[in-house]
Amino acid sequence: MDPAVLNQIPDRYKQIYQQHWSTIKASEKRGMLKDVYHFPLLSTSNTEIVTRLQEMLRGYSNKIKVNVAFGFVLYDRVSGSLKFFHPSNNTMLFESPRLLANPNDIQNLVDDIEHQDAVEYARSLRPTTKWTVERIVCVRFDVFRM
Repeated sequence: MDPAVLNQIPDRYKQIYQQHWSTIKASEKRGMLKDVYHFPLLSTSNTEIVTRLQEMLRGYSNKIKVNVAFGFVLYDRVSGSLKFFHPSNNTMLFESPRLLANPNDIQNLVDDIEHQDAVEYARSLRPTTKWTVERIVCVRFDVFRM
């Protein structure tokens, strides 16, 4: 893990970042029909998420469909332990991927991501109510080429 990134992470979460860096770190996997992008999130603002989305979209000029998932840290209020929740196909933000065919579609997706509360999304996925959402640590974009 890059020491410059580690220095930006609060001490409480450094172990989680180190243990799960292979998932959290920036990565790109291109497939025949679907590409998957992971980006670490160093702040808790939606602005960073939208910036990563816009960065990723620069690589596409044709119609695509996009969905989003987040990785986050959960805190067990009973034991005091922390747990990493991986972004996956089963935890996508939207029920189905969003079609991006023109600039308006992209702006609508940006607006929806900005209005979706990532913490509330994470809260809905926690195993039980004894777990609380501590921090959103990464975002995953699934891109389906058309």
